[in-house]
Amino acid sequence: MEGVECCDVVIVGAGPAGASAARELEHLGVGHTLVDRAAFPRPKICAGILPPAVAGLLGKLPSDVVERRIRGYYIHSAFGGELCSRFQHRGYAVNRSVFDEWLVQRLGHGPVSGTLLGLEKNGARIRVRTDRSNMDCRVLIAADGSGSRARALLGIAAPRLATALQAEVPMEPTEIEHRTGGWFHVFYVVSGGYGWVAPHHDRLLVGMGSVFPGAAGRSAFSRFLKIPAVASLTGSRLARNTMAHRIPMSGPLPRPGRGNVLLAGDAGGFVFPGTGEGIRYAIMSGRAAAGAAAEYLKGDGRPAPLLKRYIARLARGGLMSLGDVDFLDVLESPEGAHRYLRRLTSLSRKASSS
Repeated sequence: MEGVECCDVVIVGAGPAGASAARELEHLGVGHTLVDRAAFPRPKICAGILPPAVAGLLGKLPSDVVERRIRGYYIHSAFGGELCSRFQHRGYAVNRSVFDEWLVQRLGHGPVSGTLLGLEKNGARIRVRTDRSNMDCRVLIAADGSGSRARALLGIAAPRLATALQAEVPMEPTEIEHRTGGWFHVFYVVSGGYGWVAPHHDRLLVGMGSVFPGAAGRSAFSRFLKIPAVASLTGSRLARNTMAHRIPMSGPLPRPGRGNVLLAGDAGGFVFPGTGEGIRYAIMSGRAAAGAAAEYLKGDGRPAPLLKRYIARLARGGLMSLGDVDFLDVLESPEGAHRYLRRLTSLSRKASSS
């Protein structure tokens, strides 16, 4: 390990939040280094659903990135309740390995390899130690996922995390369209969480997660796959390649950072707890962190600290409201989720009639 690199901003994690922060800093002319422990393309466990708003953020997606067009959310309860939440424009299903690589390829400078080991105060700067190098920066944007090492090093408590399992069900594209209708199906049938069936090109991604450990294991997943509505979508086919991951379930952290360290994406809890949607909010929080960092570094005559600037940008984008509904309470039991879905259905009908 040689010397110490100095730059204005270090970004840890090159997923959608980190890559979006890096692209925004490039646009704003702020020097930065993007670090990730993995090489791209890399596997990523995710349903991969992008609402239409993501196209507004990123522009037209390349055809090789898009797996399938998505109509919207089709939400099911354990007692037969259903609600279709149609997108105004078509959304997309993407393979996260391909999508994340595309986001990185758009950058002028891709990520350097490194695993975060430590953070130290170094005067007015932050010393970022990785297994490959040491870097001194004025701002650190931590976009290193739900298990954020940076967040742990800062001593910030993690948002409540669900343990989730996801598997693949191979299927012909035409049959997928016939069975799913092009909807992303979400099931409020699990205590403390939910399940999903996401249509992709030639496979379904089927998963479920819960904040309650006993409701999130392989036996619970097997039971989920046998639920009639789920089996109807999968054709009762055998699921393969089951993998586990963590999903933030309590909305954004009230203070997503400390000092000159900002938490973006899953690291800051920027996931909508009701459906697990996080890609859009990762992109938005990454951009907000980059904008706050640029404003802070360039100086605008205002003494506002960095974190306050970041929270203000998040609030303007609606990201601090993601946890306004306490989904941990709503989803505590399938019965509670069913009542919630009935209320949503009633409100939806009233809105349609008016």
